[in-house]
Amino acid sequence: MRPGETLSLAVTLPNEQRIEIPEAVVRWSRGQEFAVENVTIDPHAQARLKHYVKRLTLNLTVDSRQEIGDSNHSRR
Repeated sequence: MRPGETLSLAVTLPNEQRIEIPEAVVRWSRGQEFAVENVTIDPHAQARLKHYVKRLTLNLTVDSRQEIGDSNHSRR
């Protein structure tokens, strides 16, 4: 993938929900990793995707806090 390329995506969430993104633009790439910006997406699909990403972010925050708490506890 190269920055500026356009593509379409189908994202399947863990609960088997499928989100279609008809048009996205590659903003950066490094090896096998790349980031895209959604250009065209149904408002309902966008809301579902935002909700899922927010849940992931909250879970990562809680998990990292637990790890910090665990590591502090193990030092005592």
